[in-house]
Amino acid sequence: MKKTLALLIPVALLSSCAAFTDGYSRLTKEQRNSIVPFNKNLLLSRDYVYKVNASVLLETLKDYPKAFVYVFTPGCTSDACFPLTVYENFAKKNGYKVFFVLSGYGSLDYAFEDPIKEPLFVIDSDYYGKKFLHGYIRPFENELKGRDKKDKSGDMEGSLHFYENGVYKDTYVYLPRS
Repeated sequence: MKKTLALLIPVALLSSCAAFTDGYSRLTKEQRNSIVPFNKNLLLSRDYVYKVNASVLLETLKDYPKAFVYVFTPGCTSDACFPLTVYENFAKKNGYKVFFVLSGYGSLDYAFEDPIKEPLFVIDSDYYGKKFLHGYIRPFENELKGRDKKDKSGDMEGSLHFYENGVYKDTYVYLPRS
């Protein structure tokens, strides 16, 4: 009985904590209805979150002379995390197109409240086949950088990925000086 209980407690804790998954299972029906697959030809709206993989996003980046992708978690308290308006203003001031990509579905309501004009995207964890322990983030970011999805180098490089005409240039923790 003690062994069974010892095994069930961690399983219960893991399954009840959205931080260990992409958070989709915790969304309400209304929130799930706001998530749509991204298609480059869609007229994008702030009323939706667009589910995207890096391959499709990279194709879209080719349409912009200068662009950057910011992979973020709403409510981040790191010194490298700023309100999305800071990134949006930087993009406008410096001639970039910005793509805001949520690292998961947690805090979706919080993300919708941000007073930005640009639409929101979310990493398609189904595409990467890994929903637990955010195992889909590294393959997504590796693919954005032109690396093998399974590459384990480059941890802590940052979450701001810069491109020129769809060609990857660099990754930063903080916005570069303009």
